[in-house]
Amino acid sequence: MKFTGLDKIRFINLCKNNKLNIWKITSENDYVIMCCDVASFYKMKKLRRKCNGSIKLLQRRGLLFQTIKYKKHIFFVVGIILFFVIAKIITLYVWNISFEGNYSHTDIELMNFLNKNKIDNGIRKSKIDCEEIEYLLRTNYDDITWVSAEVRGTRIFIHIKENFDTYIAKVEDKPYNIISNVDGMIDSIVTRSGTPKIKVGDEVKKGQLLVSGIIEIYGDSEELINYRLVNSDSDIYARTYIEYNDEFELKHIEKEYTDRKNNILQVDILDKAFYLSLFQKKFKNYDIVKDYKQLSITDNFYLPMGYSNISIKEYKNIYRIYTEDEARAIEESKIEFFMQKLNEKGIQIIENNVTIVVENEKCIATGNFLVVEKIGEVQYVDDTMLPKISSSESET
Repeated sequence: MKFTGLDKIRFINLCKNNKLNIWKITSENDYVIMCCDVASFYKMKKLRRKCNGSIKLLQRRGLLFQTIKYKKHIFFVVGIILFFVIAKIITLYVWNISFEGNYSHTDIELMNFLNKNKIDNGIRKSKIDCEEIEYLLRTNYDDITWVSAEVRGTRIFIHIKENFDTYIAKVEDKPYNIISNVDGMIDSIVTRSGTPKIKVGDEVKKGQLLVSGIIEIYGDSEELINYRLVNSDSDIYARTYIEYNDEFELKHIEKEYTDRKNNILQVDILDKAFYLSLFQKKFKNYDIVKDYKQLSITDNFYLPMGYSNISIKEYKNIYRIYTEDEARAIEESKIEFFMQKLNEKGIQIIENNVTIVVENEKCIATGNFLVVEKIGEVQYVDDTMLPKISSSESET
């Protein structure tokens, strides 16, 4: 600090007499420079009035002032450390489950099934068994022929095949048979790997072996000497029947939407939801449209937070009765949509045997479709399933 005034000697003496902690005293013409502690500096303000001088703080030194100086930098460093700690904790859990290849079953349907089996967003990675997920989906859905589940970042990615595909042979790392997933008649078969057990024109039952993943190995004398396990790979098409049943009442309620609606912003953090809205109107009948967006840093690094734009639309119930022509048109549209879904799965429709009847205030559609579809599902094999080689064969 710097004291400026004519009575600088008196000022120094007053400081010493009042036992102020001062050191490194340097005297110049009309001022004096010295060091002091914080408490002494504040006491000097009374003494300088007696000496008709002024005090000026030149520099602050010490741990207290250094801490204040670098306070912002400390908060920044602490923030960086906290960020990485939180990021590490987040990576210990799964925050998103996605599906690919499912046509017959929606993401919501499959997600609800996994939830019932205690597989949900927020599950710890150490508790995830991908093979169990694959087994659950294969055994509970007859039309799912193959499933592959893997953890990527904070995401479980589930790849589904609803009919056998060459892709399975490329990515599967365990040997397997191909068995039938339907009843039908073989229309064509092209085998690239494995031992075919059926031919064109054969009638097959669900669960029947189509292509074996066990290959017989013969010696020079054409004797059986060993077996080899492979990934069966075959394009097998069969003629099958797909049942179709649907009905609805002619008397129905139609929704007539008004111009009244509420818009709400929902913010989700972990399992908590926070709603931001003003002046909400009350409706008796309404539909809710929710557009959810989960936040992510990368494609595979999802965060346990997101937001939704919610629109609540009011409607009035209008009671009506379909005419026969209207009912038939609606059912034909449903059948057309059903056939479109079959085509998307690569199923060729040969015959449409569905009939529509309007009676007893109902529209009823029953029948089946004769189709040609790719069939087959994976059945894993291992060494325990190999036939025993007889001693006579091995000695030959």
